[in-house]
Amino acid sequence: MQATIDCILEEGFYRASSNRIATRSGVTWGVIQHHFGTREGLLAAVYREGMDELARLLEGARIEGDDLEERLDSFADILWTFYRQPRYVAHEQLALNLRRDPNLDAETRALVLRRETTVGRRLGELADDVLVGVDTSRLTKRGLIQSIRSLAAGLALTDAKQREDFVSRTPKRDPERDVLLAALAALAR
Repeated sequence: MQATIDCILEEGFYRASSNRIATRSGVTWGVIQHHFGTREGLLAAVYREGMDELARLLEGARIEGDDLEERLDSFADILWTFYRQPRYVAHEQLALNLRRDPNLDAETRALVLRRETTVGRRLGELADDVLVGVDTSRLTKRGLIQSIRSLAAGLALTDAKQREDFVSRTPKRDPERDVLLAALAALAR
């Protein structure tokens, strides 16, 4: 499964063929086929693993902080943990392509929908914890989630496009994050 992620990161979703993945993982396509059935089965398993990781992260997450700024930072820390890692870029390519694949079987389509619903529900709960005592006519739960998640994802995609060493990079504190969090706090006030 890691070979699949690596292939997608380095070559893109469509170039990550069954044979390239098998070669990269050091096994034959028959071995992969035995475990996953088809390329779609393998891709769905990799997607499921990533979404399960995100769901576990979110289920165990708690918003901390006595004021809005601290709670915003806590929420951003949670989202940065998943969305600012190289694997996210591969998971996003999988999600986009699995959602749009007209040949996708009903079971896989249902899996994608269930995972996205679970993640969305939990993000909403965490956002509610951030927005305690905040006038949500100015800063909505949806606006909060989309702003922070979009910045983290956008930075990950930008890094993937601009740097060859993106796969091995270490997480960092992004200055854009600090600007966004300050703007969201000001908006809420």
